[in-house]
Amino acid sequence: MPANAVLFYNPNSGLFDAAQIEVWLSEFAQNGLDIAAISNPVELRNLPPTHIVAAGGDGTMHVAINHGGLKHTYSILPAGSGNDFTANFKRLSVAKLARKIVSDSIVYCDVLNINGIYAHNVCGIGFESFVAGKARKISWPALKYILPIARYMFFYKPIQAKVTAGDFEYEGKIFLVTIGNGTRSGGGFRMFPKAVLDDGKMDLVIIKQHSIIQRLLYVFLVNFGKHLNLKPVVFKQVTSCKIELVEEYSFQADGDLYAAGVLEVVVVKDGLGFIG
Repeated sequence: MPANAVLFYNPNSGLFDAAQIEVWLSEFAQNGLDIAAISNPVELRNLPPTHIVAAGGDGTMHVAINHGGLKHTYSILPAGSGNDFTANFKRLSVAKLARKIVSDSIVYCDVLNINGIYAHNVCGIGFESFVAGKARKISWPALKYILPIARYMFFYKPIQAKVTAGDFEYEGKIFLVTIGNGTRSGGGFRMFPKAVLDDGKMDLVIIKQHSIIQRLLYVFLVNFGKHLNLKPVVFKQVTSCKIELVEEYSFQADGDLYAAGVLEVVVVKDGLGFIG
């Protein structure tokens, strides 16, 4: 891959700093990477295959992948409120990242495809998408997910769903259904402690209807990835799944919100070329 790339950033982000963008561009250039800045995601659609650096969090990366597609390779400069995907990699300085991009040090990761929408890290429905909706209204990065979880976890009403994955089937009330590619979600929760980025499988976690005591235990243990053996929890590693709802409901993909009555989720094996 030639030493050129695109830095994609969100100027409407609460963390946006025009001066920081210029510093990053200068550091990339000093380390041999010819890079241009783009803030309009529509411009990513017509790019020839290149390397895209998403400056932000998982949401910025999500926008980049869904506009640019899987013909490009990607990196993340973790500067967002949710940096869960990059937790799977060693954090690099801008200089080291530039040198890895120039040397074409690509690893290939799986990608989730949800009704034609790509998610590099996670998708989910139920309390998870409810929290994602509330988090969009909070400007403090450190509290973006913690505040809505603390405020609504005892009052959220489970929804009816049917989940099918291979020969597994569950139908009933669910607190949430979440599907992971990486190990973390929600700003640091170790929701998928057994996840591997290139195993061709998604980690499916269903939290069934449960008591308040069980909910408290779950919220505590998920911080350490120790929740999978709890009674209300169903855990499966699968290549595809189908989630059917009684009506159209919001779901989240890497923190971005969508709506559907049926979710068809499949793994795109090694679909994402990533440098990080």
